[in-house]
Amino acid sequence: MRLLTCLNPCREGPVRIGIDATTIYTARPTGLGIYSINVINELAKIHDNIVVWTVDDSRLNLRPEQVRRVMQPFRFLGNQLFQLRPLWVQWILPRLIKKEGVDILYTTIPNGLCGSPVPHILTVHDIIPLVFPEDAPRMVRWNFRYRLPKIFDQATTVIAVSDYTRQDLLRHYALDPAKVVVVSEGYDRENFRPRNDLAGLEKYGLTPGGYLLYVGNSSPRKNVARLIEGFARVRDSFPHDLVLAGSKIPTQIAQIKSTAARYKVSDRVKLLDYVPYGDLGLLYSGAALFAFVSEYEGFGLPVLEAMACGVPVLAADSTSLPEVVGDAAMLVNPRDAKGIGDALRTILGDEWQRAEMKRKSLARCREFSWEKTAREILRLCKAGLSS
Repeated sequence: MRLLTCLNPCREGPVRIGIDATTIYTARPTGLGIYSINVINELAKIHDNIVVWTVDDSRLNLRPEQVRRVMQPFRFLGNQLFQLRPLWVQWILPRLIKKEGVDILYTTIPNGLCGSPVPHILTVHDIIPLVFPEDAPRMVRWNFRYRLPKIFDQATTVIAVSDYTRQDLLRHYALDPAKVVVVSEGYDRENFRPRNDLAGLEKYGLTPGGYLLYVGNSSPRKNVARLIEGFARVRDSFPHDLVLAGSKIPTQIAQIKSTAARYKVSDRVKLLDYVPYGDLGLLYSGAALFAFVSEYEGFGLPVLEAMACGVPVLAADSTSLPEVVGDAAMLVNPRDAKGIGDALRTILGDEWQRAEMKRKSLARCREFSWEKTAREILRLCKAGLSS
């Protein structure tokens, strides 16, 4: 049996899990932050002995003694704090692990600790910095190329959020397949459900059923330009607007406006900035259709959230998305703008099909939950101490 480096080999009682959640930088989290918040909140319900290191704990449902707020002098950096995070992880976190008497370390994103003093488990959501390097800052690309291989080699378990991400990891890194385990993401069942009261859409200038929706950033791999082109092909057949919700940098806004102008749909493409988490379920529920034709996803949480709200989903037929949607969504080649337009026309023009897609979506999403995710992570943490 491998000799563990656990700092507390004689500990009696529940395993003490240390969670590096310093990816939660602000009270307005996106992707990785949303994952971290939900997994931690569910873990806390089923396992009491945890300590969580985070920058912002405003959405963590934890007792004060379970939280350690770190890097506070640098909070003004907001989402740019990722640039300092690797230094904190490598030089400060090992001391805190020893101070807290942690038995095992869990890192919610692929930016773990080299030479962890205790067994280490981490979650990998995708390998975008390798596949789409233009979508990742230089420091993140460096991390994936040079630092992560060492962390993966030392880790007890590497969690992949989908089978596609697992296969990606095995293709790009020299990993033992036995240590790479798939644990799917979940969704917030209270926030994402079909809603009948849609009056709140008025503050966004939207009417129920009057728009098609995309939620996410607008980096090139998200394929927003082809979605706009596909929408332009059906604009004269349907009265709907196309709503693009999610944080965008100025260059992305300019590109969206330029593309919309090129296809003469500027008056029908609406941009919404960051939508508060509590309003996302409202936005999904009011949409006639949710379109997510991204060229690359490690999981694709927005499609799961949309399905949970009973919205017909059009998704790309590539990477992890078919794995997530099953038979509930219509799939399309993300590089075929005509195909995207044809699929939009088919869904919008067939009321029976929309109703059937809604039924299948609500059935499919029941297979996922943050509780299930947290229970599997807890199982892996306990197994990591006995391997």
